[in-house]
Amino acid sequence: MLLVAGCGGSSSSELEASGQRIAAATTAAPTVTVTPATTVVAPPSTTTTTTAALTVTAAPVTTVVAPASTNIATVTTIRIATTTSPTTSTSAPMVRWNTNSENEWAPSSDPPPCEPFEEIFSVFPIDTNFLTQFARPGRTGADGATPIYIAHGALRADNSQYDQISVKFPAEGFSLYAANRRFEEAISNEEQVKLLFHHPCGIQVWIDHLAKVTDRWASIIKDVPITKSSRITFMPAGTYQVQAGEELAKGIGHDYSTYLDFGVYDLRNKNSIAEMIANEWPDYRSTADYAICWSTFFGPATEQLLEALPAGAVDTSDYCQ
Repeated sequence: MLLVAGCGGSSSSELEASGQRIAAATTAAPTVTVTPATTVVAPPSTTTTTTAALTVTAAPVTTVVAPASTNIATVTTIRIATTTSPTTSTSAPMVRWNTNSENEWAPSSDPPPCEPFEEIFSVFPIDTNFLTQFARPGRTGADGATPIYIAHGALRADNSQYDQISVKFPAEGFSLYAANRRFEEAISNEEQVKLLFHHPCGIQVWIDHLAKVTDRWASIIKDVPITKSSRITFMPAGTYQVQAGEELAKGIGHDYSTYLDFGVYDLRNKNSIAEMIANEWPDYRSTADYAICWSTFFGPATEQLLEALPAGAVDTSDYCQ
């Protein structure tokens, strides 16, 4: 018998931590509550598999040969007992990235190294034939009359139906970190979904304004409360893996605006504008000071296509030079 035991940013307008956490039904992991001001260190998870020594001893086999003579010859065969040495395997502890009291990202344990971004990212989130605009990551904007900083990029598909655009995950090695479900009632009654994914090496992918998520992901986030804000619910670390090219949703945005927010964040290091963010946009620490330009990750042809697209109201980027 084999016994296996196991153990489980941000601005006021862009990303708010809800403090609520969904427990996975298939894990005995302890619930960990995370706020933007706390670094949560998940307890190491160690799985030990032991195969006990096995000794097999065969009883002597006796063959009796009776020739014509009265002498009887006896042949005895003895099989030598074999022993298998015990083996023990120990899994590495799960790495979870969280923000500390200074809104700086840090891992719960030593993270694995990251491959080059161009090797990690292989699938563009939506069919590039739909694209009509690429709002660059790292720009200023407005929420009504309130100035805001927008760390992520945005992909518009104004000439297409919002519910006819498949969204695929762009990279390998990620799992779901947090989720948000909300209605933007002033605009539409179409539920908007935001999913944040983490790679254990220290990369975050932010995908927002998903519409009509697939059955698998709808089941995963079914207990995430539907709100009217962008507050997120944290998910158990490493539980819900996603594959490169896996479909997340069948639509983006809503009837009145067909667009997808997409951002990539290197949690290992602050970016080159971190000091400016700290001084001029302090509410956006942990997102705007870790975000990076991702338009070069999907090959030269896609990069050229994105560069040729109109940028919208703001045609500059603090990340993409």
